[in-house]
Amino acid sequence: MDQISLKSSPFHPAQRVENYKYAIRNIVAEAKKLEAEGREVTYLNIGDPVLYGFQPPEELIEAKIRALRAGYNGYSPSTGAPEVTKAIAEEALSRGIQTSPADVAITYGASEAADLVFTALLEPGDAVLVPAPSYPLYTAIAAKLEAIEIKYNQKPENGWHLDIEELRASITPKTRAIVVINPNNPTGALYPPETLSAIIEVAREYKLLIVSDEVYHHLTYERKHVPLASLAGNDVPVITIESISKNYMAPGWRLGWLTITNSHLVKELKQAIYKLADARLCAPMPSQHAIKEAMHLNPVFFRKVMDRLREQRDLTYDMLNSIDGMTCNKPEGAFYAMAQIDLQNGELGTDEQFILALLRATGILYVHGSGFGKKPHEGFFRLVFLPDKNILTDVYKRLGEFVVHYRESKLSAISI
Repeated sequence: MDQISLKSSPFHPAQRVENYKYAIRNIVAEAKKLEAEGREVTYLNIGDPVLYGFQPPEELIEAKIRALRAGYNGYSPSTGAPEVTKAIAEEALSRGIQTSPADVAITYGASEAADLVFTALLEPGDAVLVPAPSYPLYTAIAAKLEAIEIKYNQKPENGWHLDIEELRASITPKTRAIVVINPNNPTGALYPPETLSAIIEVAREYKLLIVSDEVYHHLTYERKHVPLASLAGNDVPVITIESISKNYMAPGWRLGWLTITNSHLVKELKQAIYKLADARLCAPMPSQHAIKEAMHLNPVFFRKVMDRLREQRDLTYDMLNSIDGMTCNKPEGAFYAMAQIDLQNGELGTDEQFILALLRATGILYVHGSGFGKKPHEGFFRLVFLPDKNILTDVYKRLGEFVVHYRESKLSAISI
């Protein structure tokens, strides 16, 4: 239905929805068409560990079952059960994040935590600094709130790390916050402490809130993750967002939380966040008890997860970089890589055209880089390396064969 007919209907959607996009799931529509034709699709567009054989720790499953049987089936306070917010605060403090149980709110996944924060913070026309490339949730929230998203670049030649001076130069009088995703989705970059300290210094200078998305903080390879809030001192407000979904392999439980550091600087904002939380009652009570168990989980679980992911990460890096016309940085955290195919500055099409052609030819589904804020002609795309090595090896062989054919056919068409 076109825009004119939508507007003529008494039930037309709000204009702000026009700019609301989420490429990770939007692209699935094309895959579903192929499946309707009897084709098989390999879904490597979404970071769901459960699809590829990962499961939550048994301790968390048992904790949830015990809570159900013990009668924890009613509401909790809007910000979470007190014994659980206490456990979250204690674990955060053990990693240097200055917070308290009163500064913790349990949410329906990390996505709701981000939505609550920015709904409480941003007026239409306010600006928020977001990394590019970036997890599209933040772009979608800004669009919904009619706020301005200002991108600060992370460049592959710099290991997908940011340029602090470019970040500083991006700030406007309307800027209210800086979003940091560390480890990063979609690039797999992990910021070192000196970069985090530099971001904090910018926030201190311009009196900005930092929202630090750290949902992959257990999933790092060569270097250990450092919480941004642990470096913030007592004069920069930081809201750290975490979840059960990725660190603990339970995305379907839809459970996350936010912790506020230096809440004395954002008293009214904290009250507004909690006011919004009141309106949606509470996160699922039985699952909250699994968070309490997660806060002192045996680290053997993470070692086993990372042993498998490390092998899959290394295979991904080696095989992608062996494909002619393709490059890929080695991820430092999470389970994504941001690869790039040489599209001759757009002469060979856009990233989305490449991804759709790959899907139709091979049944492999990735997400185009422009869905994460990159420019279409640059040829970036995000891939998930959660499947086991046998599946990945087969996928990368088919990808390599397709890339050679795609580039040759496009180059031949240009030369004719």
